[in-house]
Amino acid sequence: MPTTRHDWTLPEIESIYTAPLTELVFRAATVHRAHHDPDQVQGCMLLSIKTGGCPEDCAYCPQAARYDTGVGHQALMSLDETLTAARSARDQGATRFCMGAAWRDVPHDARFDRVLEMVRGVRALGMEACCTLGMLTQEQADALSAAGLSA
Repeated sequence: MPTTRHDWTLPEIESIYTAPLTELVFRAATVHRAHHDPDQVQGCMLLSIKTGGCPEDCAYCPQAARYDTGVGHQALMSLDETLTAARSARDQGATRFCMGAAWRDVPHDARFDRVLEMVRGVRALGMEACCTLGMLTQEQADALSAAGLSA
């Protein structure tokens, strides 16, 4: 298997961009099968740990504070609530637990510290942990990595 490339030429990129969808699916499946059992599917669960109230104005997103979408605002969940949901996901066969928070920029306060504890707690359950939190600083990305974040 070739290593990751960073020297793509414009014609190479264009040939991928213009390739038929079925060709791209075939290539992706070939790479996947070279590294994974084709009969296995990873079970993941996504939990919104902070819902609504995002100050970013993304027209497509129901989390944005300016839109009335019927999505209620929920403050950041507690560590116990989150780990209870992660245990339930694990007990149902999930091996990855993903946590999403409606922030544009991740705050530099106790809420971020709680997210770090959530990541540590999910990892302690023997699961992969992933987050979608909004924009991070390098310091926050490093802290998430040190806490054991998978993706």
